[in-house]
Amino acid sequence: MSKKKKKNLKLNMSNLYIAVAFLFILGFGFFGTSKLFMAEDIPINQTELNEEFDLRANGKFTIKEWAYDKEQNMMEVTLVTNGIEDYMTQLDFTAVSREKLSAELPIEIVYDESDIYIIHIKDVPKEFNQIALRFNKGEKSYDELFAEGESDEEENKVISTIYTDQRVVKEEAIPDRNFTEYALEINDELIEEAERDIEELEEKSRMMDDVIAEIRTEIEQLQSDLLYQTVDEQVETNNDVFQLEKRIEDYERDQQTISDDAKNIRAKAERLKQKQYDLNI
Repeated sequence: MSKKKKKNLKLNMSNLYIAVAFLFILGFGFFGTSKLFMAEDIPINQTELNEEFDLRANGKFTIKEWAYDKEQNMMEVTLVTNGIEDYMTQLDFTAVSREKLSAELPIEIVYDESDIYIIHIKDVPKEFNQIALRFNKGEKSYDELFAEGESDEEENKVISTIYTDQRVVKEEAIPDRNFTEYALEINDELIEEAERDIEELEEKSRMMDDVIAEIRTEIEQLQSDLLYQTVDEQVETNNDVFQLEKRIEDYERDQQTISDDAKNIRAKAERLKQKQYDLNI
């Protein structure tokens, strides 16, 4: 190979190495600084709606709705609780955005009745990313509870925190409503829920009726076979009949429980309807 060709080959290889090195440095610089101008991949953090959460000694809660009104920079959260608050405790809330953890957002409880809370989170940043809503539970001693003019409470403790994410939160206009309007809306929903529960219980009871009828048919068939069986076979058949009769008793006990539950729910629905009537007066 001539000296000229060797020189050109050496020069081409050098240029190739330089190009590869340049691309490597460029790529390292791009990926190393990409977080400066690319959105950080943060996992979605959204507490499930319509799912009951058990706080053990602190009761239970369900998030019925979480809406965001970007025009008003406000969120509305509807909570249904059970056993969280009593005459010795008080539940309040604090909220922060992921973008500004040090600054609490203004909170207003616009509805608080029958363990149902409707909470407004105000001044929500346009790019809030994620919002955390904390449940704070304060407890009083008996002395403080009945002492007039004293308001020294134990420091509130956070018993739970729920979240919503800007990428999945429901966006809708939040109308301006007063307490009565909230009460009427919630009452309507509670009445509908009670009627659905009654219908489901009645359907379950009807299904048990069908099962009981099938078991009785099976018992009749077994008893009719007794005439043609040996003594040992009759003993076995009678034992089968006994077990089937016990199953019927179990189903009938379950039906009685269902009947009692339906009766209680009907009474609750009647009280809600009376309240609805009173609110409309």
